[in-house]
Amino acid sequence: MENNKKRNLAIIVPKLTGGGAERVASNLSLHLPEEYHRYIILYDTEKMDYSYKGELIDLNAKVIANPLGKIKNFIKRIYKVRKLKKELKIDTTISFMEGPNIVNIFTKQRDKVIISVRNFKSKSSEGFYGKLYKLLIQVFYNKADIIVVVSKAIKRDLIENFGLNEEKIIVIYNFYKNEKINELAREVLEDEYIEIFKNPVINTAGRLTRQKGHWHLIRAFKKVKEEVSDAKLVILGQGKLEAYLKKLTKDLGLEKDVHFLGYKKNPFKYIARSTVYTFPSLFEGFPNALCEAMACGVTVISSDCKSGPREILAPDTDIEQQAKEIEYVKYGILLPVCDGNYYDAGDPLTSEERLLQEAIVKVLSNENLKKKCKTKSREGIKRFHSDIIIEQWEKAVN
Repeated sequence: MENNKKRNLAIIVPKLTGGGAERVASNLSLHLPEEYHRYIILYDTEKMDYSYKGELIDLNAKVIANPLGKIKNFIKRIYKVRKLKKELKIDTTISFMEGPNIVNIFTKQRDKVIISVRNFKSKSSEGFYGKLYKLLIQVFYNKADIIVVVSKAIKRDLIENFGLNEEKIIVIYNFYKNEKINELAREVLEDEYIEIFKNPVINTAGRLTRQKGHWHLIRAFKKVKEEVSDAKLVILGQGKLEAYLKKLTKDLGLEKDVHFLGYKKNPFKYIARSTVYTFPSLFEGFPNALCEAMACGVTVISSDCKSGPREILAPDTDIEQQAKEIEYVKYGILLPVCDGNYYDAGDPLTSEERLLQEAIVKVLSNENLKKKCKTKSREGIKRFHSDIIIEQWEKAVN
């Protein structure tokens, strides 16, 4: 049988829609060499935004909000994945995100278990489930064969704050098919958005959650408008903070200038037509959106959050260094991280929001700076081309 001529590899991820982990899982299935027979194991196949290569397996175990449902689903996933690993004679299993990582470890048989950690866990482990996953990481992650992390800062965090075995942790950055991004960036804009992009556009993309810090950008944008009156702000994404962000926008009198476009399957055609891409996140792992903006050749301004932005934009600096002022670095601009507190329209800008506003205005009003940063963006993203990173994944799998 053909299956026996190839190595059987399973990729576990909750779904193939939405976030960065899902996109990386999709890309990995598409770009691994043909010697691997791929099985893509999902919790839910109802909505599929990303393409894949391999046999798709639906566990029919959708994410459920209530605690009892979560426990039942967890048991169901473990039972089904253990059975699949045995029946399909899986040689290697790669998982993405905390839940699938735990399932992967608990179902280990003859397969090599590779788990992927994609966020700075000391910052992201909030709330009951965050604390639960933090405990599970400390107790079980060392049982994996390999722990792939997406930044050097995450590796250090897992060793120092979670007690994980340094010898098991390898850094593999996310990868990007720059040619494909550029192709998608050239797609025609919908008629309803053409007028917006005739102005200087500040763009940002990501789930509308606390982690992404969008309200800090909206508040800074109010001050940007005082100096660049025709500027527009375009926000791509959806999430639980949408109502708060829209109310803040209305209270600031910015309804005609801040455009919430929702989730877009192809964000690149909007990003590529923007003047500057801003990334005000409070914490990250290795931000796909920031790299994809660079691939689009857009000037990027990012918070110097843990982790990712400094390794992406200023690779020659110490990963422990953090910006205290506007920092013009090798491939873009880094800023101090905003405090993450929620504010209303009447609250004065924080010092970090003022620096964000200042950096945006400098780029919008300085043509030489803008051109220089655009060139540097395209240079910086070359280090993460898929051909380079896939080789590193092959070594991990083998």
